[in-house]
Amino acid sequence: MGTHSPSPWFPCWRINFDSPIESEKEIALHLDAVSSDQSWCLVGARSVGSERQLWAAWSATRKKELSEIMSARSVEMEFILHLAGTQNIDLALKRAGICEGNEQAWLLHLPAMNPKGPSELDWRELEHEANRLARSILAEIKPLRPSMEMVDSEQLGIEKLSIHELDLLAHISLA
Repeated sequence: MGTHSPSPWFPCWRINFDSPIESEKEIALHLDAVSSDQSWCLVGARSVGSERQLWAAWSATRKKELSEIMSARSVEMEFILHLAGTQNIDLALKRAGICEGNEQAWLLHLPAMNPKGPSELDWRELEHEANRLARSILAEIKPLRPSMEMVDSEQLGIEKLSIHELDLLAHISLA
């Protein structure tokens, strides 16, 4: 098997909440209300394993959005459906969403799509907005990037003894 070139960083930030989540719905609604646009979402800390996984879910989401065939009413929820490898919203939230008692999560920015791929990212502005949003939901950004060691494959619905990045990418195609 050949070597892969590294993927560009996906705009994501690992966050630790000041205290365990009491209501995932309240946090999601608050994030939606205070974000500068509708391109920010939270996903479970154990649902992200690689930059490629995030870009693949992003690509599938934006393609469905452009084709006007999304299963969900929002881009954020459509992204979670792809990340979870399902079209069932309740199951997707169990697999890849945040839930009561969580102390960590991923804060994601879903870039807009242009004909050549993702829009150019202003990392300084994104970092500023991510910090502002994290503070608003009583969380702190941690200096971590996605890695395979962070994934809970059983929670995502991938039934294997070991998990590889290709498993995560194939799982997205199930949605």
